[in-house]
Amino acid sequence: MAHAKKALLSLLCFVLVFMSAAPAVTWAATTIQDVPTNNSKYKAILWAVDNDLLSLNGGNNFLPDEQITEQELVVMLAKLDRNYALTYNESVAYNFYSDFYLPFNGMHATANRSKAITRGQFARVYAAFKGLDLDEPQAVQYLYTNDISTGNTGKKTFADFNPSTKLTRGDIAVFLYRAAQNGSLSVQGLKRAAAGRDNDKVTLPSGFMGSGSAEFEEPKDNSNDFTGPEYVNNALQSIDVEKPDLIANGVDSTLITVSLKACNGDPIADDKSYTFRVTSSYGATIVDTAGDPVRNIQSDGSTVTAIVKAPALTKSVRDTISFELINNTDPGMKCLVGEKLNAQVRYSPQPEMRIDYQVYDPANTDDDNGNVTPPFKPYEKLPEFFTENVIDVYNPVPLDKDADKKLFSIGQQTNVTDALGNVQNMYLRYGGSDPKYPALGYEHAILQFENYDISVYLFEELLNRRLKDSVTTPAKTEIMYMIADDGRPIYRVQGIDDAIASQVENINPVGSIIQLMNHMPEEKKLTLEHYDSVMKIYAILTNLSNYDRTVLLKYQGGKLLGQVEAYKKRVEALKESAEAASRPSGKDRYTKVMVTLVRAGGDPITDYQGTVKIKFDGVEKTASFVTNTSDYLDKTGGPGTAVAYFDSIIYGKSKVEATLVNKIDPRYTTILKDLTDKTITKEIFTNPYFSKNSCSLATEVAFVVDYSASMKTADQTNFRGKKTMEAINQIKAKNNIVVETNTKATVLAEGSTENVLKKDLYKTSKEKGATDIFAGIELALTKFSNDAKTSKAMVVISDGKTSKSKMTKVLNDAKKQGVKVYTVSMGKKSQVNDAVLMQLASETGGTYYHAIDNLQLHQVFQKIIDAILCKTTSSSCVNPDNLFEEASVTLRKGNITMNARIDGNCSNVAKVNVRFTSVSGDVQFELKKRSDNVYMLTKTVQTMQDFKVNNEIEFVAYDKDDKIITLKTVTITN
Repeated sequence: MAHAKKALLSLLCFVLVFMSAAPAVTWAATTIQDVPTNNSKYKAILWAVDNDLLSLNGGNNFLPDEQITEQELVVMLAKLDRNYALTYNESVAYNFYSDFYLPFNGMHATANRSKAITRGQFARVYAAFKGLDLDEPQAVQYLYTNDISTGNTGKKTFADFNPSTKLTRGDIAVFLYRAAQNGSLSVQGLKRAAAGRDNDKVTLPSGFMGSGSAEFEEPKDNSNDFTGPEYVNNALQSIDVEKPDLIANGVDSTLITVSLKACNGDPIADDKSYTFRVTSSYGATIVDTAGDPVRNIQSDGSTVTAIVKAPALTKSVRDTISFELINNTDPGMKCLVGEKLNAQVRYSPQPEMRIDYQVYDPANTDDDNGNVTPPFKPYEKLPEFFTENVIDVYNPVPLDKDADKKLFSIGQQTNVTDALGNVQNMYLRYGGSDPKYPALGYEHAILQFENYDISVYLFEELLNRRLKDSVTTPAKTEIMYMIADDGRPIYRVQGIDDAIASQVENINPVGSIIQLMNHMPEEKKLTLEHYDSVMKIYAILTNLSNYDRTVLLKYQGGKLLGQVEAYKKRVEALKESAEAASRPSGKDRYTKVMVTLVRAGGDPITDYQGTVKIKFDGVEKTASFVTNTSDYLDKTGGPGTAVAYFDSIIYGKSKVEATLVNKIDPRYTTILKDLTDKTITKEIFTNPYFSKNSCSLATEVAFVVDYSASMKTADQTNFRGKKTMEAINQIKAKNNIVVETNTKATVLAEGSTENVLKKDLYKTSKEKGATDIFAGIELALTKFSNDAKTSKAMVVISDGKTSKSKMTKVLNDAKKQGVKVYTVSMGKKSQVNDAVLMQLASETGGTYYHAIDNLQLHQVFQKIIDAILCKTTSSSCVNPDNLFEEASVTLRKGNITMNARIDGNCSNVAKVNVRFTSVSGDVQFELKKRSDNVYMLTKTVQTMQDFKVNNEIEFVAYDKDDKIITLKTVTITN
């Protein structure tokens, strides 16, 4: 086992002093000679003296104008800090806070410790203490907004704070007194050296830096600036840019979250939703969680969230992302109408070594594991001057059968505005004789028959048959033109043949299936080209009501129903055969890793002559950039991709490493210089499958999944939808109730497992609108049977940010029906209202779980499946193996600091120990509990030549019976 440096240990026990949980004070009979009782600072100064933060001199003088040194401030913070339990020695305090990266000048330069500190530096230190990495202007505004300071004259500008003035004893007494009134102080700190990374989280009011624009500094590269009109500041609370610097490759993306209040400063209800148009000044795309472009987004209560995808560029630019309230009728939001709330994002081109992966396991063929996504499909251009109405389509479709792009000629009588602003009513034809109006594309538009989405193949078949029967010259037919909410054109073919309609009681979905099937070839002539067409028709079939299905069964003796099912099986078999043919021979199961070199600007390099070293699961392989990974659907390849197959599969989280093998292709030495001798690491995730059911039980289960707009933050890949469908298949309940909820609730499917899984369920669900999970629960409760012998359960996935108006009624109804509710939250705990979800679960006999990532969500579902089918209670602790969210041992400046943070759901932890092994025997320490989930301890190190501490150290969690729950091994860091 590897050993650390000879750290000579004589482990001295410190007397651990705990601060009071609250800053309440018992006022002493103290007389302060130089501060009168009517002084505005008197109460704060008296509090500081009585709490031993500052002292009086021999003559009972406080000396309020005397300057404070940095080391004095460090000790004062330690005395107020609930997480600090060491002696109040300045060196010990500096060492303790070095792990939190507080911006003290004397942290590593002891000469600075005795120097006076400025008011501006105090603002930065205090913000970092509270967990925010801010520059001075933002830190000063943070003090204002948290009532720590009111400025010198009350103007609350940057200059009014006097940031360059030395901090006095009177100043610090007031600042810390006010901070204590806001609640007990516990250091949160930073994760790396302070550099203003959180500037975007603090709004600088108009005029804060002065009246002239020259007084504003050029924003730093790592800042997130946002602006809004002065009079909307009551409404605008913050704009958070998750990642302000993006690679300009057309792929990299970031999440932007705008937090609002009503114009009068009141909170916005969680069941309220407003529509915002989001635009980019530099060509970025606003997308949903499926990666599809959108034009407008909806807020969820007080939160507006947008996903911004960077454009592909060859130069670095700064972009402004604007949020503008539209379609507003609420007078409470009137101050936002016509105004734009702006966030800044930067795009920088850089070369990349892009890693993709695919997993094949015959034991888990239902899951398409991997991260290879279809190429981005651009929007088709809108016919600029057309109104949303009927348009003419001219023969032929497409205009050129050999053309790569599918184009058609369309016309309409419309109003056209010329360059001088003159409006002329004319018949305008795109793709006609006027070259100013070229033919338009339809391949990536929304194509429909009646109100149902169809494939490009079916769209062309429908139009060409009608054009063939046209009696006009040139041949033409009519379709409907509309614009979707996301800005894409919709082209809808309308009109079911009268002969078909009369036989199916004019039921549109049934007639549509029959008519579309008439455009399909016979079964034996089906190819993969028809895959999308068959699946679109099958989607209409699976959404038929029971009555509509009965009507279809009557048509031609039910022959067509069987034909659609047979077509589906045929194209699925063709797809499986193509996939099997693309798999390497001799490999029953594998992880396939693909590495592609991308030049700055986002274009793949397709002719690189060289190799790459790829490492996965401890195995290293070298692959050449000459592989052509063909696509069985469109026959295109990906030259320039290096591919390596590995025999192992890791379900859950793992990582892949890739390093270019020298010598670099000389043609790309300059272009790829930033990748030379650099190892690129990518974390990958393979979706685990559920273990075999240990129990069986006749049960009814409802699934209520939150698809409000705020869930974009918690689950950007819709993994909750995927995992819910897998759980439905695993439980195989007698009756399934599948509900999607946001502003309103919708039943997506109900009935047997076989029938509900025929539907798309959550595959096509999109996050939008506000949150009312109780509407979803209330709707689901109406769908349970009255069978008292059948067990009943409900699974709710949400962030818990919801209207609670129906909570009491829903809880009473669930308890009356005997429905146990299992609630699940996802993502960062700071973004979850777990109180609502906990109450739902506890009052109905269920359990509340929190999943921090996709792996934990799988583990949560496994526990819920077992609990439902075995009728047992389970701990909300997701996985003891993941109990330690953080664990570290740091050796610095003569001290060993041990820190652990445990999963808050794992309430059975009684203590946490750290175990050191050495050649002189084992040493074990019990950490001190600093908060509900945080354990810490610091010990000194003295020189002893014969004591060698092993580099690997164990954290051990015990329950109340002193039994080990789990262990975690970490490496000591210097």
